[in-house]
Amino acid sequence: MKKHPYPFILDHKPGFFLSWFFYRLFKRVHLNRDMIEELRRLHRKGTVVYAIKYRGHLDYLLYHYRFRMERLPYPKIAFDLNMAMFLPLSRLARVIRFYAVSFLKKGRLPTPFASGLLADAVERRIPSLLFLVNPKSFRRHYIHAEKDHLHALLEIQKDRESPIYLVPQLVLYKTTPEKDYHTLSDIFFGFKDRPGTVRKIGLFFRYHRRAFIDFGKPLDLKAYLASRPPGDSLEDLTARVRQLLIDRIDAQKRIILGPVMKSRQQIRESVLKDPEIVRVVEKTAGGDRRRLKQLRKKAGAYFDEIAADYNDAYIQMFNKGLTWLWKKMFQGIDVDPGELAVIREQARKGPLIYIPSHKSHIDYLVLNHVLYQHHMHIPRIAAGRNLAFWPMGHIFRKSGAFFIRRTFKGARLYARVFERYVKALLEEKHPLEFFIEGGRSRSGKLILPKIGFLSILLKGFHEGFCEDLVFVPASISYDRILEEKSYLRELGGAEKKKENFFQVLKARQFLKRRYGKIYIRFARPISVREYLSRNPAAADDIHRPLAFELIRAINRVTLVTPLSLIASAILTRHRRGFHLSELIATAGTLLAFLEKRGVPRATTLESLEESMEETLALLVNWKVAGSLKDVNGSETFYFVDEDKKPELEYYKNSIIHCFIRHAFVAVSLLTGTEEAKSRERIMEDFRFLKRLFAYEFIFEEDAADNDAEVDRLMEDFRDGSLVEEAGSGAWRLTRLGFEQLPLWAGFARTFLESYWIAGRALALREKTAKGTPALLKNMGYLGLRYHKMGLIGHREAVSQITFRNALRFWNEEIRAMKTSRKEDGPIRDHLSRMGRRLYDMAHCGSY
Repeated sequence: MKKHPYPFILDHKPGFFLSWFFYRLFKRVHLNRDMIEELRRLHRKGTVVYAIKYRGHLDYLLYHYRFRMERLPYPKIAFDLNMAMFLPLSRLARVIRFYAVSFLKKGRLPTPFASGLLADAVERRIPSLLFLVNPKSFRRHYIHAEKDHLHALLEIQKDRESPIYLVPQLVLYKTTPEKDYHTLSDIFFGFKDRPGTVRKIGLFFRYHRRAFIDFGKPLDLKAYLASRPPGDSLEDLTARVRQLLIDRIDAQKRIILGPVMKSRQQIRESVLKDPEIVRVVEKTAGGDRRRLKQLRKKAGAYFDEIAADYNDAYIQMFNKGLTWLWKKMFQGIDVDPGELAVIREQARKGPLIYIPSHKSHIDYLVLNHVLYQHHMHIPRIAAGRNLAFWPMGHIFRKSGAFFIRRTFKGARLYARVFERYVKALLEEKHPLEFFIEGGRSRSGKLILPKIGFLSILLKGFHEGFCEDLVFVPASISYDRILEEKSYLRELGGAEKKKENFFQVLKARQFLKRRYGKIYIRFARPISVREYLSRNPAAADDIHRPLAFELIRAINRVTLVTPLSLIASAILTRHRRGFHLSELIATAGTLLAFLEKRGVPRATTLESLEESMEETLALLVNWKVAGSLKDVNGSETFYFVDEDKKPELEYYKNSIIHCFIRHAFVAVSLLTGTEEAKSRERIMEDFRFLKRLFAYEFIFEEDAADNDAEVDRLMEDFRDGSLVEEAGSGAWRLTRLGFEQLPLWAGFARTFLESYWIAGRALALREKTAKGTPALLKNMGYLGLRYHKMGLIGHREAVSQITFRNALRFWNEEIRAMKTSRKEDGPIRDHLSRMGRRLYDMAHCGSY
């Protein structure tokens, strides 16, 4: 741009010293890599104009040289910013001469708009930098009636075919949330939204390793003008576009920094002075002034028990500590940056509500650490009150956790205070995180959702505390779970140990072992507004269907890991032992089934044989699997002892949702002695098993569509040459079906045996063993006894978690029988018939 010698153009190649200095200075500044390809695409299609909120020399140099390093379209022009001190001497001389000649000839300094600089830059697609809040430009525009940059761009766009893209951007040096009150340093060094020169330089040199350049949603100026009414003036359009860009920058900043924070005391006052809280307190006091004072104190105590007390210093401490800890214990955290980019985009709609699966105490630590590392504000976490023990309760509270009791029964005032506190968080647009399963899964599969906290959120949305709710289902999977041994003890009937400080001290033993990788996958965020628009009939009661949709979304993005695949192969097909080649063949069959259905899997499974060898070696090293070598040593036979199989069951269950519906059909096809099984019988068995396991599994389809679902499942088996039509709607197993279908049925056998044991315990219970704890204990005894006797083949069927679900089912069956006014004899006969049916199903096919 040699014909336009202005001091705000940096289109020359920097000299050696400047190049070395600025590249070294800015190379550690991060930028949102999800926008790289988008910026290049925009540059190919039109003219890119970057828009930042405030003018600054450091910002311009940062964007210019950092983008140049990345080979991105970098801004060469920054209007109203004198960069003379960074120009070569020869270029500076031309600038001075140009200004002097212009002043002597016209009596005023030249303007870039009159000389056609901006139009020329747009025509040649030269990126530039636009300052949205610029007092100097405003003064010229307002007093001297000169055009500003944005106004001129609108004029140019009206006469151009190719679009101008306005790209909002910002740079953050520190991720500390902004507060709605200011300190003395803000007065002297500038407020954090617009730091002064001294503060900005200090921030850069102190935090440049953490500095982050982010981008708001680009604005296609051509499309925007086409969408506006023809009568809008350029002045009005300029004001609207300016405000739109500022809003997008602020919205993007909120994603990283979170909302402007009120003090804890401000939130406390807004909660306790809420009219609903005041009404409940006064009504309960009944006009007694002394009682009223006590209730107000109690409400304040409830708030203190519940509320978080966020302090960024604790987040910084956790970030450093967890970075070290994960490297010590795990081989890495596998996360998809593309999924995070989608979440960042959806965050503009309303508060993000993260809903991760819950398998370990470290779930929330892992998730929040990943979000922080990817420059997203960490959510406020709904933590169980059991975690409020000293000193971890204090640390968690300072890190953004707020605490919730397991039940609100008999605590009406507590429930009102808690509900209003959550609404206050929504009102302030804080991202939140809660576990919809309630507690950690001890079995490996997802637990049926609890809708209490979800109901509070939806109530807050309906009452207008937020414009939208954006739910983010997330699956967190582990190659190996930390709490494996404690879960096995609990499944065997041991009491859950209460969390305390001594358990934290004992956790040092985990540092001595390696636990493989952690896998985090995010489902597509679900907007409540969009969900209601798709399901208008459910507007009055969306809690339960939405809860199940969230759980299904977690299941859909759960990764198949090498350990979950190998555990499934061993427990369903090779319980008595196997050679490596046999295991790989079975794993290949399962993996092909999963790939055909688009189930996500770990990248390590791309090389199946290598992955199975490495995972099997780990199982041997962990003493889960054993091995025997033949005399020649040419082939090794592997096996898993019965007392080790429950350890594998956890990992098999993490992907059982992918197979369980096919397992029900396989069980039906293998049960009985008929050569061919009718469609009606298969469907009746399928409906029975879905009803039986209604508290055990989350099914993808609704129960109303059972018949069509069975037809689809049978088509899958026919496509695999496992069954063939036998006429009159009946199905017959093929030779391959006799070999392969026991593999699918194996996914259901453990649960069939557990429910059979529970039914036997109910039928045999004595008068002294009517209580649930005694009954569950007796189920455990019967299960172990039946396993030793060979009546059941799965040691992992002896599970207190599964027994509880089975007991719930059996009790409902008994209540239904009693409601129909049948005597004890017919009830026992009914239970006995169901027991025999379960036993036959559990032993269908061959082991």
